[in-house]
Amino acid sequence: MITELFPSLYLLRPTKPPPKTQFTYLLKRPDGNVLFATKYDARPHAADIEALGGIDQSLLGDRHHALPATMKFAQGFGTVLTGSKVEAKVLAAAGVKVGRQLEFERQSLGPDLEALPTPGHTRGAFSYLWTHGGRRYLFIGDTLVPVDGVWQYWVTKPNRAQMLMTIDALSRVEFDVILSNSFASTPTAHREVDATYRRKMFADLRARLARP
Repeated sequence: MITELFPSLYLLRPTKPPPKTQFTYLLKRPDGNVLFATKYDARPHAADIEALGGIDQSLLGDRHHALPATMKFAQGFGTVLTGSKVEAKVLAAAGVKVGRQLEFERQSLGPDLEALPTPGHTRGAFSYLWTHGGRRYLFIGDTLVPVDGVWQYWVTKPNRAQMLMTIDALSRVEFDVILSNSFASTPTAHREVDATYRRKMFADLRARLARP
């Protein structure tokens, strides 16, 4: 099933998803459609994606978002996987080629789209910020996951300091909608927010991460 969550932003997900099904998103853009790729088998949606204009970029958040089949799906639309050089090296060992490897720094991927380094959950994770229709959408991958109203994270003890830096950086980013693609998201994987919610969200995350 493909559902338009917000104008030009689509969710690719079966009506009754099996356990551990990730949330996969598609952006319909004048400059070329973007798929935020995951391990989810998107082949049942291929005809709908083609009807929307295909895929120009297939973006990865981190190493947990791709299988060889993910790479082949992108190739079927004439594109390649895009991700950080850090995550590309890890994925190569698993048989997944990241055809477009980005430096691990904040950068523009189009007039309406940015890649933001958000290390912590993994060393080379990117999040993506899309501006459309006067709103800003933050695709957070599985760096942060909404679980029954609480934003959760999974990070090793050695990476907690790095995650704290990511939380501080994200707290300075203005966005109106935040979307996770983790299968652990419940009851939904996205949340519309305002400035008050963002301040409270990141203050809570920082306080939890700073605990011994």
